[in-house]
Amino acid sequence: MTFEQIDYFICAAQSRTFFDAAEAMHISQSALSKQIMKLEKELDLVLWDRSKRSAVLTPAGELFYKEALKVSRQYHRSLEVISHFKNSESRTLHIGTLPFLSQYHLTSKIHHFCSEYPEILFSLREVEDQELLLGLENDRFELVFARKNMLNPAVHTFHLLTEDRLVAVFPAGHPLSEKESLTLDQLNEESFILMPPHTSIYRLCMRSFHKAGIHPHILRTARAESIVSAVEIGEGISLLTESSYQLFHQPALVSVPINGLDKLSIGIAHKKNMTLTSSAECFLRFVESHK
Repeated sequence: MTFEQIDYFICAAQSRTFFDAAEAMHISQSALSKQIMKLEKELDLVLWDRSKRSAVLTPAGELFYKEALKVSRQYHRSLEVISHFKNSESRTLHIGTLPFLSQYHLTSKIHHFCSEYPEILFSLREVEDQELLLGLENDRFELVFARKNMLNPAVHTFHLLTEDRLVAVFPAGHPLSEKESLTLDQLNEESFILMPPHTSIYRLCMRSFHKAGIHPHILRTARAESIVSAVEIGEGISLLTESSYQLFHQPALVSVPINGLDKLSIGIAHKKNMTLTSSAECFLRFVESHK
């Protein structure tokens, strides 16, 4: 038994003749008759009394008609629910981000976008570097908030939103804390507490040390909030993004810019040459216009 056969049967029961039912279902009368006969064979019931001039439902047919209506209504209701779900999913904008929305004032922009475009379902997930890139590659994220230095320009398209830079973070009173700016060479004798190895900031620091020919003494790695506490008590110094320092700094800390390092570019990225959904294009235009 198929849902198509049930709908054919219901239409025939509600029509004056099989001919009218066939016309309504856009099939031939013979095709309709064959489907209803298959249904009767499967049920092992005679649904129609064909002995009269016009076929009418048998008592078994009347009973089956009531049950068929229930089944058909539930089936078509389920189709509507699934269709609504599919449409909702297609309108959902899936975005991944590094855990830096607050420091770049992006949270308010996202909130503003959601208020202006309530019809766009918005899914935002905060992850670390590798999961962000993997999610973009596997299409779990259509757009990502990322740092340019972690992306592959041959694979990704990047839209710049803002820039940042690395600063050296010292405890107040450190001999180098009074400098207006520094070079990495001047930090060669220091002990460092850096961001965790899985972060793009750690990799940027290590590339910068390597480029300067420096082999840094790294005490340990930690999250930014733990780093500032450790530096404050004189355990070591650190290299942080200026935005992270401003977000987590304590009164007993000092930051000094480092000369000769590339700026950090922060923005939105997506797979190169991919066709963005209308929701993604709308969000991208909105964020770029609210820099």
